[in-house]
Amino acid sequence: MRSTRSQLEGTQLDFILLNNLRRGQVVSSDPLQNIRRCHRQGLEFDYQSEWQTWIDLESKKRVALLFFYWDTQQATLFGREMCQTVFDVRLQLPCEEFLWNASTPVEWFGKLDGVQEGLGLLEALKIFLDCRREPPALSPLSLVLVLHGLIAVGLDLQRRSPSIGHTSDDPAAKQSRISRAFEIWRGQLESLVPQVLLQSWYQKVLLMYHMAHIALHTNRQNLLVGAGDRRFYRRNSNDFYRAKQELQQWASIPSAQLAAWHAVQILLRYLGSSQMYHQDLYVSWSTYVATLICYTYGNMSTSPSEVVEQEDAVVWDLEQDMRAYLQMMNTDTWESLSHVRRYQRKRTDGLLAVVRNTMKLARWGLVQEGLEVLKRLGGATIKSV
Repeated sequence: MRSTRSQLEGTQLDFILLNNLRRGQVVSSDPLQNIRRCHRQGLEFDYQSEWQTWIDLESKKRVALLFFYWDTQQATLFGREMCQTVFDVRLQLPCEEFLWNASTPVEWFGKLDGVQEGLGLLEALKIFLDCRREPPALSPLSLVLVLHGLIAVGLDLQRRSPSIGHTSDDPAAKQSRISRAFEIWRGQLESLVPQVLLQSWYQKVLLMYHMAHIALHTNRQNLLVGAGDRRFYRRNSNDFYRAKQELQQWASIPSAQLAAWHAVQILLRYLGSSQMYHQDLYVSWSTYVATLICYTYGNMSTSPSEVVEQEDAVVWDLEQDMRAYLQMMNTDTWESLSHVRRYQRKRTDGLLAVVRNTMKLARWGLVQEGLEVLKRLGGATIKSV
């Protein structure tokens, strides 16, 4: 991940890497296909040579899949355009880990019988998007790649939304279908937790699951610009007024409510985590985005049906105010968030201040520059004792 905005915009390097991957002749078929054919027909072959060839093909495939993973992750976190769509990634998912970890040709060949037929990324996505089909049992790495594939489908839906409205299957129905796929994916993740996943790795993957919902229902570019983060202005200050107007409309619809609920889940995990997470750009930036969503949802809604029942009060204890806010917003479901009163949703001063103080521990320039944005959004009435 890149640490400054100027580095983040250096997408020319991304396209150079993408072109090199394409020229590297990454095969879309199963790298084990030829070995399986020889094995079934009883043909002899050189274990050492075939093992080395397979390692080369599998390695290239994994590099291409990891590029897609990083590309999707940056688009999700920063709202930038992807270098490729998920439909360009016509590759098999990584092989099973026990085969990849084989240390000799003989050990590798002995494990071939226990390997299932390869499953393509696009085929796996079709299964998860169809609630009538049973999702396959996948390795942790493949499961993470499938999540990013589902996110990429959602990002592609957002990109094409102006023209999608003329089809019979409108964007809202497609959003709902992708959201259901996220929940199916979550169930598969939970089944792996007791078996093979480290708790720290699980927490980070779960954070990306919440960011997936946020990306599906939020324009992150508008969010960052509307919050006054000048690094994301495309032209001039007019971007700010346009983005703020669109955010005011967004804050009054169910998508904002769903995004705010998932943002609260991220904040609960981040603010309760150990210091090691504060040095992770991926975690720190997700927390920054989640904080901006909570602020926008509470302070920019223009719904005429909502009335502020109580005047803003002075915040004397930031930590206590933050905890009270998260406790109120941590409802059982995102639909229940509509029962939280407007003036309670607006009380984000304590949250902004605590997140800002916590993010000071991060060593990433991109995160440090966001501290000033949170400071400007914080209420002038904040007093700490």
